[in-house]
Amino acid sequence: MHPNYDTVIMTITEQILDYASMQGQPFLRRNLMQHLGRNDVSKASARVLLNRLVEQGKLVKSGYGSYSFPEKGKQPFVYKPSEEERSIAEQIKRKFPFADFCVWKPSALVPYMRHIPALGMVFVDVERVAMESVFNFLQGHASPMSILLNPTAQECERYITTDKLLIVRVLVNEAPITSVNDTPVPTLEKILVDAAGDRELNFAQGAELYTIFENAFSMNNVNLSRLLRYATRRHRKDSILKIINTINHDTSR
Repeated sequence: MHPNYDTVIMTITEQILDYASMQGQPFLRRNLMQHLGRNDVSKASARVLLNRLVEQGKLVKSGYGSYSFPEKGKQPFVYKPSEEERSIAEQIKRKFPFADFCVWKPSALVPYMRHIPALGMVFVDVERVAMESVFNFLQGHASPMSILLNPTAQECERYITTDKLLIVRVLVNEAPITSVNDTPVPTLEKILVDAAGDRELNFAQGAELYTIFENAFSMNNVNLSRLLRYATRRHRKDSILKIINTINHDTSR
């Protein structure tokens, strides 16, 4: 008689969490795999379940190939799309079922900011090959808001105000996105890296950016490897590392 599949999954998950608890500090994936291998757990199953625990916020990546429990007091970041965002996403999915995209509002940065701006923007970040088609579709069908397509710095300065505005932008390949209530949304790591240089997010830059990063790292679990991987794709790794090193130095005084 074969054991129930869900029971097997739970057993492996419990083994991973038990191993993490026994270490009492960050542990290496390769050492976990060796431990599980002695219990006849396949590496493929272990990797899937380890990644699932990270996505659920039960473990965090503390470095390359390194994991630990989340720090006490920190919460996993979960983007909660509004009804408006869910409606936009649903229309895009119906019209462009194979396009990679996410929908989000820059107001997601507000909890981390010192100076609170009035924001009326909604972003649709979509893969470049579909960007113009999605823009044309949204212009004609999906939204009563004014819409901009991948605006230049001058257009951002001229048109981005407190009024409601839908901005269709390029989604960088392998950008970290997830799904909430069947709505594709960004992870915290994408939001932070975008804030560090996107022209539409100029309000979040300068000294304010250090405040955003410091508060985000103190309030939420930030997946550092995911953050730096995306920062590398955006050619912002060095500037992101500078911010992280600065806030770590300041908080260690």
